[in-house]
Amino acid sequence: MAAPPPIHFVDADGHIVEHPTAMVEYAPRAYRDRIWHVESDADGREWIVMNGQREPANVYAAAAAAGFSREEKARAFAGQMRYSEIPGGAYDAKARLLALDADGIDVSVLYPTCMLGISHCQDLAFANIMCRAYNDWLSDHCGEGSGRLYGAAVLPQRDLAAAAAELHRVANLPHIVAALVRPNPTESWKPLSDPAYDPLWEAFSDTGLALGFHPLLGGQLPGACTGLRIDRLELDTPWMRGELDLRPILPGTPMGYDNHFFAQSISNPVDMMTTIAFVVGGGVCERFPNLRMVFLESNGGWIVPWLERLDHHFEEFAWEVPWLKQEPSAYFRRNCWISFDPDESTLAFTANSPLVGADHIVWASDYPHPDAKFPGTTRQLKDATAVLGTEQRRQIAGASTTALYGIELARTD
Repeated sequence: MAAPPPIHFVDADGHIVEHPTAMVEYAPRAYRDRIWHVESDADGREWIVMNGQREPANVYAAAAAAGFSREEKARAFAGQMRYSEIPGGAYDAKARLLALDADGIDVSVLYPTCMLGISHCQDLAFANIMCRAYNDWLSDHCGEGSGRLYGAAVLPQRDLAAAAAELHRVANLPHIVAALVRPNPTESWKPLSDPAYDPLWEAFSDTGLALGFHPLLGGQLPGACTGLRIDRLELDTPWMRGELDLRPILPGTPMGYDNHFFAQSISNPVDMMTTIAFVVGGGVCERFPNLRMVFLESNGGWIVPWLERLDHHFEEFAWEVPWLKQEPSAYFRRNCWISFDPDESTLAFTANSPLVGADHIVWASDYPHPDAKFPGTTRQLKDATAVLGTEQRRQIAGASTTALYGIELARTD
């Protein structure tokens, strides 16, 4: 009797914290002083420099705080850690492999950190150059990973024609298996189902790269942070006291956020639920049946009731969405995957639901970001899926992720 296929642990959404200087060499000479990099001033202070703007680099050291003690994490968030002090696994491939080994992870797909924000850059010429430099560096970085590191490219999302062209270019780069799109409109407030975005969806369909919807905090693009005004939520303000604040917030205005608890807990899942509604209910999957897309870093326990709700509304109001040929959940099952944190209590429930199933569930370490459950992600995943059958556990641990990204694992027998 043949042995069952092995269980591999494949991380669908790890992160790279950008190398302080490496991307500069990948840009045309005329742009090298503007490409994202870290530099030190005469007083030894470190600064992130990009496109003529400077901001303290220590702010971003906390992005690599996975595995820190409570005291170390507090120090990083207080700005008391230099960028040059962050662990090597954040941007060194060999050190990253040691981190994977420590957590029992076989393969990781890397999404960016600072470059998540290139999607809202309004200097379109610079954004295109910056994306190319990052993507070329990322491809080389993953090439140093002994077949265990793969990358998700970044795109100049405000320029859809340029984004489609870059997608076609990176499809030929080694180790690039996906590209990320923020779950936010870039054409004013037009939803992602609007035909204006079709050139981008067509490029994903043509290249076969996976589409990774990945959120980012802040109100730089239309979405929950901007629409619900939680990007500027201060607890002692007239707005929080119930006094209406009608100051305009313009898409593209750099505002960030002022309360991590509310901004991340609300905006990530709200933006992702909205995106799912528009791509499966708004006709994107109907128009582009070969898309493979994944919804990341927003938890996953809400996906079954959300699909049930969309299906119910399709049944009751089908004339409002005449372009749909089947239930929204059927499009999800054909085209979509959902990412879970490894310790979510609803993992087994979702795996057993006919609306989703284990073969459309992936998991994410989020390493080295501060909310990563490192070390211990694979142990938590094993605990969360212990009640499932062997094949379901194999799918969730890695087979679903390799199917999503088109990754072929090296044989171990």
